[in-house]
Amino acid sequence: KEADENEEAARLWINGIEALKRKVGVRAVYDLSATPFFLRGSGYPEGFLFPWVVSDFSLMDAIECGIVKLPRVPVADNVPQTDSLIYRDLWKHVGKDLPKSASAAGKLSPLDLSRQAPELITALYALYSHYQQTYDLWDREGIDVPPVFIVVCQNTAISRLVFEWIAGFERDAENESGERLAAHHGHLELFRNYDEHGGRLARPRTLLIDSRQIEAGDALDKGFRDAAEAEIDLFKRELAQREGAGNPDDVSDSDLLREVMNTVGRKGRLGEQIRCVVSVSMLTEGWDTNTVTHILGVRAFGTQLLCEQVVGRGLRRQSYELNEHGLFDVEYADVMGIPFDFTGKPQTATPVKPKPVTRVHAMRE
Repeated sequence: KEADENEEAARLWINGIEALKRKVGVRAVYDLSATPFFLRGSGYPEGFLFPWVVSDFSLMDAIECGIVKLPRVPVADNVPQTDSLIYRDLWKHVGKDLPKSASAAGKLSPLDLSRQAPELITALYALYSHYQQTYDLWDREGIDVPPVFIVVCQNTAISRLVFEWIAGFERDAENESGERLAAHHGHLELFRNYDEHGGRLARPRTLLIDSRQIEAGDALDKGFRDAAEAEIDLFKRELAQREGAGNPDDVSDSDLLREVMNTVGRKGRLGEQIRCVVSVSMLTEGWDTNTVTHILGVRAFGTQLLCEQVVGRGLRRQSYELNEHGLFDVEYADVMGIPFDFTGKPQTATPVKPKPVTRVHAMRE
């Protein structure tokens, strides 16, 4: 479905250019594209450049030059009886055990994930343990905003379960005494949206981002407007300047949630203290923050293009300051669950017997 939507968008763009050419004429089209190559199924080898490309500077070139972060991916594991790296392409091993629809997800509790998809829970704990080290390091260095951990899911049913497992949840159902029947404060401490007493934090640490969540705006606590009053006022002023007429005070929760998402990692803005983002497909392009340090893929990755788009969300450097050698210091993005190939395939070198060599040299008379 996602591929069909992307193809439809591409056709709409091309059809628009052709219609413009018929109407007023078009002399030339200059395409500045991040993906100037054929995809799988096109009849050409995947990644083969379009024949009309004049110049190409690929993501691999950017990685080699050090102008983006260096992605670190799993290269080995100690799991016996498997032909592939489980945590390099996680979906192959957990996809069949995770819900395909909201109705199927409704039959599961986030607490069931440990039994339903143990490999997913292992991946979350493993990547989170490294995030803790990065978080502590940033804190010691006095960096004002936290590093960001991204989880990209296959569908909204899975994203909801993963979000609630990470950040906690509460259900509206109550018993006769008025006590909540279902509540959990979250498994990953730095990402919890609830305090140690079960109270919901006014400013969330973890966001669930999908189209339904954006429209509902229900990721925001009722006390969010009070806790973030200064940042909301700044957003209202910018909104008034951007859109002109209208009452900037009429800002909906969905508007605020969009602003939180768009300002993750930016000091003094609504999203500055977000530590974890759980998403479906809204982070593949058009969303950039330079504080992403960890990415977990819990979805199918059919092409290297999709791998590049998702991993690319975490590759923007935080600093472009030169060190004493006139170079950038290396920065890393740790990636699990995404079969991203950014190096050449390993080749087996077959020993070859040297050919006989005849030495030619001058002789003394």
